[in-house]
Amino acid sequence: MQRPRQALKRRASAVTGLAAVVALVGLPVEVTIGLAEQPVLPPPPVASLLLIASCLLLVGSGLGLRRLAAARLAVPPPVPGL
Repeated sequence: MQRPRQALKRRASAVTGLAAVVALVGLPVEVTIGLAEQPVLPPPPVASLLLIASCLLLVGSGLGLRRLAAARLAVPPPVPGL
């Protein structure tokens, strides 16, 4: 049988947790979306080209690193003393 203090402590903890959940779920949340007053202009075509080029560079460097790692694993380690 549990001591009365421990039982009260657990019950108070459970009630506190339940009250916190009810308070968080019951709080109204208001989200306001403000529209821009000025029209949004699309980026120039150069920006698209730079984005594509940087993505290709990242992919290419990743493939190069994989190739280097595979080459390192393929070469057996040198034997000391020979």
